[in-house]
Amino acid sequence: MYVIGLTGGVGSGKTVVAHKFAELAKADMLIADELGHLVMEKDTKGYHKIVEAFGEEILDEQGAISRERLSAIVFSNHEALKRLNEIIHPAVKEYMREYIAQRKDKEGYLILETAIMFESGCDALCDEVWYVYVPVELRMERLKKNRGYSEEKCRSIMNKQLLEEEFRRRCKHEVRNDGSMEALEQELRSVFATLQKGK
Repeated sequence: MYVIGLTGGVGSGKTVVAHKFAELAKADMLIADELGHLVMEKDTKGYHKIVEAFGEEILDEQGAISRERLSAIVFSNHEALKRLNEIIHPAVKEYMREYIAQRKDKEGYLILETAIMFESGCDALCDEVWYVYVPVELRMERLKKNRGYSEEKCRSIMNKQLLEEEFRRRCKHEVRNDGSMEALEQELRSVFATLQKGK
């Protein structure tokens, strides 16, 4: 199985690109944000570590982690957020590593999508990494409209992420996602054709 990493700045539509490419290449998908929820599920290792770190007040009536309660604790507390990430990110990476190891002899493609590809070392799990590019102004516009973020929140998140030059330097292909769905599909077909020739 050939593993393609997808990364890019916040608001670049990485998950949309992952789904579109999965359709095109009939690929499997690992979306880091979705796995973040999975590794917090009741009675997993991640669950026990998070409850140990933050206390039973984060649990709902069924004993599951309430994301709302947990978010309220980490939202404005940098240390608490750091502690949570130190539990979740390694658990997600380990899940991905095991998933890939179990399927390494299979034919086909797997898309691994994460915003912190290089920071988490997930690039080591990939055969190549692609950069989803959208200009900053358009990303901010999307984040304000789709997620209700303020300009300050957008800039705060963006300032913590890699610069465009760094993404370009470390990624094999660039996929523009600043136009229509048709333009994105055309772009992906072109990159996919290049990939198939090079394999």
